[in-house]
Amino acid sequence: MAFSEYLSPAEFRNLVTKAVSSGLVLVNRNLLLQGIFNSFVLGLTIERNLLDQFQLDLVTLNTTERLADGQVPLVQFLRNAANQLRLRGRPEAEDFERATNSIGNNTRGVPNLPDPKQLPEVVRNEAIVGVDDMVDFPFLAGGVQAGRSVARIIVPRFENGVAVQTAQGAPWTMVGTAWMIAPTLMLTNHHVIRARLTGEPEPSAPDFALQASGTIAEFDFDRQGSAVMTVAVTGVEANSIDLDYAVLRLQTSPARPALKFYPQRVIFGPASYLPVNIIQHPRGLAKRVAFRNNLVTGADGDTIRYFTDTDSGSSGSPVCDDNWRVVALHRGAEFVKDVAFQGKSTAYVNFGSQVQAVLDELRARNPLVHSEIQRFQT
Repeated sequence: MAFSEYLSPAEFRNLVTKAVSSGLVLVNRNLLLQGIFNSFVLGLTIERNLLDQFQLDLVTLNTTERLADGQVPLVQFLRNAANQLRLRGRPEAEDFERATNSIGNNTRGVPNLPDPKQLPEVVRNEAIVGVDDMVDFPFLAGGVQAGRSVARIIVPRFENGVAVQTAQGAPWTMVGTAWMIAPTLMLTNHHVIRARLTGEPEPSAPDFALQASGTIAEFDFDRQGSAVMTVAVTGVEANSIDLDYAVLRLQTSPARPALKFYPQRVIFGPASYLPVNIIQHPRGLAKRVAFRNNLVTGADGDTIRYFTDTDSGSSGSPVCDDNWRVVALHRGAEFVKDVAFQGKSTAYVNFGSQVQAVLDELRARNPLVHSEIQRFQT
């Protein structure tokens, strides 16, 4: 693996041009660097000229693969830039948003997702009016309970049996989300355990096994500074590239309940209205939940599509209904413009594997694992 840069020269020039035309180069530098590991920021070179400073920061971030905590600083920088431009009502925000999504998906190894613009139902949801969006009060307690079973996972990368390090000497890690499906079983995405950039070849079977057995799960990372419970993963019991899932075996039980599954596949029709909620570790940060303005917009036998706030690092999160039953395993999101959704012309369209499709495949290919999972669904 020889890393050089994320942005091509043409992409780099386009972002610099947009930064100048939008006035982004005049924005306080600290606002563009917020959220990036502080010791890394302190090592950046200082320039007096604002344009030179912006370009130099972008060059350094573009050629930094990732930091010790698995963070890709360029993604955070581009996200900050997009946020600042949106606050100022600048259309150039979309250029930075699109770059954030593209590089974020690439660095998290998200497989190619369907074209969101092929979803004709996307334009229909603004017509949903007069629906009572209130939920029963126990909804809040249910979310807290479900959240105890969701963990951040950190996966090392191996090549030819050797743990990989970044150019800065830090361990190369992939960060994602996983959740309990039995006392010592968790579910996440295959691409998280794969620990490769999008488009890279699959790891060898021995390297994949080493990555799985080197994975750790961190429970209770609910806010910065939280005391976490760390549990080691011993291996993968079952996985699928097509449905993008991996069933992980934990070394010990964290004593967290298995999340319950939605009882059937989602079938989407003209009158469908299904809000969904996602408990996640976006960008490997503290646990967050998306539960506002989130709607399923389409489904087939294997996949659901939905508008819900997610981020890189949210891969592997449970997509739940309002009773906190898992509908799908979150896989990734694509940034799309020229759609109409709740008054917005741009949005992230998310994709998840139907959990019942995952169970059907496990029943056929791994009946013992399927039986173990099903024992804790009653």
